[in-house]
Parts: sequence; structure tokens; C-alpha cells
Amino acid sequence: MSSVAEKQERLARVFDTDVWPVYGRRFAQLLLRELDLRPAAAVLEIGCATGELTLELARRLDEASQVTALELSPPLATRAQAKVAATPRTRRRVSIVQTATPLHPTLVLPDITFDVCISNLGLADAPEPQRTVAELANMLKPGGELLLTVPLRGTWGELLDILREALRDARRTEALAALDAYVAAFPDGETCARWLEDAGLSSVEIAVDRWEILFGSAREFFFAPFIHLGPLSRWKQIAGRGDEMQDIFFFVKQAIDAYFEGRAFPVTIAGACVKGRKKIATP
Repeated sequence: MSSVAEKQERLARVFDTDVWPVYGRRFAQLLLRELDLRPAAAVLEIGCATGELTLELARRLDEASQVTALELSPPLATRAQAKVAATPRTRRRVSIVQTATPLHPTLVLPDITFDVCISNLGLADAPEPQRTVAELANMLKPGGELLLTVPLRGTWGELLDILREALRDARRTEALAALDAYVAAFPDGETCARWLEDAGLSSVEIAVDRWEILFGSAREFFFAPFIHLGPLSRWKQIAGRGDEMQDIFFFVKQAIDAYFEGRAFPVTIAGACVKGRKKIATP
């Protein structure tokens, strides 16, 4: 089994217990607060993971609505499919599709197919989020709505500040530049809104929320599944390889436990839900 496939399997095993409750659910709640329910809606979800949000959408929508959910990871998609199959009330109205690309060409063509397109954190690692937003906008019917949740700049701020200090003390100039680029890649609210506006959507709105996740120690933080199977590998890439990387993270762990001795280590998450509506052409 490849390292990617192994990581996907490990993530799928702990997603519902250690990732969704700690991280994904809070973003999903933000999205659900902004969602305007409509009757007989055709809904597309990008990046459904194990289907928690998918099933919640199906429960809230009426019996005439249909939800099509795409997921890149085969183990996550398999678990989502099993949940749908075990839920008689929603199984007729929900389709989980494991796809090799974020947008499955044979599934979503032709354009102008959906009343609602949503993505809960599906754009977080997209190399070209603006292009993905434009493709999603093309799939909306006139008057249809697009809703996206994304982590904003400032997420992981406390950890990244300590990592920056470690790199600076070690005089790791290239790694510091890589860290700055990583931080800059997180969008702000205005950037997210511009993605939708550039895709031709109107009535663009953004809702922002900030919260903290508390950890008892550096070990608890780095071994939390949503960290260990999530951004940690990218942070390690920034720090370097081999002994260089190990030394940097030894310093980071020591610094966390020293700075926050006797109290929790708080890590900030900044989340946004941005939504926009496809214009209805006037005659």
C-alpha cells in the first residue's frame, strides 16, 4: 500500500471520532447557518469525507430534493456510502461518488445542473481554488447558490509563530521564506469573496467565526489525529529533512511546554463561509 493510500485509510478510521468533532463539524455548522433551504433542490457537495454533512443536508431538505456528493479518498467515500445505505430515509435521495478528480466530468456535465453547490473545507488544499469556484459556479442553475467554507489566514497562528521563532533562531532563511509563503496562501475574507465575484456570482456574503482548540501539551497537540494526519506533514516539509527537521520540532515541542506550563495550549482556528448566487438572466 502506498504512503498516500495508507494515510487515507488511517484518516478514514479516525475521521468520525477524532477529526470531524474537533475540526470539520464547526465549519459545517457555519455553512448550515448560511444555507437557504429550498424545495426540490438538486444539491452538489464537493469533498463529503465520511458523509456527516451529506446526511445532515438530506435530513433538512424535503423529500423531493437530491444530494450528489463527491469524495476523492476511496476509504472516506466507502464509509460515506455505508452510512447512506444504512439510512433508509435518505438512501434514495443521496448519491456518494468516489472520484479521481474534485469535479467528476461525466457526472456534472452539462453545466447548469444544480440548485445548490457546497463544499465544506473541500478547497482548503486546492492548488487553484479560484478555478474550482468558477467550475462550481458553471454548474449552478440561474438563481442557484454556492456555499464554501475555508480556513482563513490566522489559523494555526500560535503554532506557526513558535515554528517561525525556531527557524529564525536556527538561521534557516529558506525555511522561513517557505513558512511565509505557506501563511500567505491562506486566504482572507476579501479574497474568498473575490473568488465568487470573479466567477460571476452576485449577492456575495461572508460569515466569519474564530475559535480555539485547547491541548494539554505539545505531545497531545502533535499526536491529535486531525493534526498528525493533516497539516503536520506540510509543516515538517517547511522545516526541512532529517536531523534539521527533527531539531526544529524538538525546539517547537520544548517551547510549547515551557510557554504553556500548567495551562492549556490554545490554537486558533479562523473559519469563513462565503456564499453567492448565480444571476438570473433578464430578457
